[in-house]
Amino acid sequence: NNEPQLRAKKNSNIIVVRPREARSAEGTLQNSTSPENWSVSDGRYEVDLNLTNALWRWGQLRLSTHPTMSPNCYIAISQVSDHVDNFEVSLSGDITAVVTSILPTPEHLRRRDTPRGFLRLWDGTGPSRSDPMPDSVVNANAGQSIADPPEQVLVRIEKILKAISSAEQPDTTCAGVKAPLALCGRVINAIIWEEDLWNLIQRDGIISIGSFIRLRNINNAMLPSVSRVNCLSVHAKSSLTPLPQDTYEVKMLLKGHDTRLQRGVPTNPTSAILPSESAPRPQFTRREAAISGFSMLNECLHKPAPATFTVQFEVSHTLPASNLNAIDTLKSFCAKQRNGSAVFRFAMHIKDASAEVDVICHGKVAEDLLGMSAQEVSTNVAKCTQALATLKGYISSGSVCEGKIRSVMGKDKRVYFVLCSMFCITS
Repeated sequence: NNEPQLRAKKNSNIIVVRPREARSAEGTLQNSTSPENWSVSDGRYEVDLNLTNALWRWGQLRLSTHPTMSPNCYIAISQVSDHVDNFEVSLSGDITAVVTSILPTPEHLRRRDTPRGFLRLWDGTGPSRSDPMPDSVVNANAGQSIADPPEQVLVRIEKILKAISSAEQPDTTCAGVKAPLALCGRVINAIIWEEDLWNLIQRDGIISIGSFIRLRNINNAMLPSVSRVNCLSVHAKSSLTPLPQDTYEVKMLLKGHDTRLQRGVPTNPTSAILPSESAPRPQFTRREAAISGFSMLNECLHKPAPATFTVQFEVSHTLPASNLNAIDTLKSFCAKQRNGSAVFRFAMHIKDASAEVDVICHGKVAEDLLGMSAQEVSTNVAKCTQALATLKGYISSGSVCEGKIRSVMGKDKRVYFVLCSMFCITS
């Protein structure tokens, strides 16, 4: 391509120098010329650490501000057709995505010609749904989170956006992008065929759920054991690279997803919901609430879980986002259980003068709230219409609700709020 190139000859010697810690505790890039802060692959040679430090920092900043893959090779999940009748390889290239699940093929089902395992991937593009898992891994991975993308992905995205906003170098790529409360876009399967690559994933743990990765030279394929479902194939000539959190393509992925949410693209019904922050917030005056027997939301955030509170609040919106003029909105509030039955699972963003939190609505409480069961969403238009009217009443400007919420501590040590009951006191 007529650009300067370097070529290693037979007698060439390559020395790898890397920082022992890429970032400080504050998240800033390593900036040191002290030998103890650098790892040198061959200690027999003297290394210019001033030059090394400058080159490494230049490389990190370039990685963050310039594309690292050719646009001619880029593919997105949105380009993978949903279903195929007469399968043929029609798509190949490189993809940047987030790992939402790591699914090994059970040992007793492994053969020379079977996949070693599967990754489930999300990149914020495509229709908001999650493809079915391969039959061979469903039972073996029954313990995995039903939410897909799971909470780990949302928490990881939140941490990345916070790190970008506090970076030492001004970065406007993700300016204004907020951590999403739920994700839109398709979750797709990727087949891992090679034993060595699967060992790196499963045994050596080079990636985990929530990792951003680059897959090169992959193509579409038919998902084994699931009729006419398209997926991605990672084969012998493919490669997998874990990506730093501030890689240019990672930031563009998050910006593109935020743009879709701003356009009103509905979130994936199976997406997890970003947990409310349990960090301490500024103190507030609780006198009026104490006199009336109610708790303020800020008090709910401070008190250790589990605890139950009676609160008065406004409802600003639902999660997933809802179009209260479309019956299909209620379908996005439903999640399918492993036995095939449907159950309501959504959240409401509530607020008062002191704070705002997300409360989870599910099961019988959600049915009482909407006045219908999840099974009736597909069969009873009249009840759907009435449920939407009820939601409009809760969310409309000036409406004030009263209810009981309960704080619980999740297995991940984060605090969640669950709705126990509520009614509108201004209607």
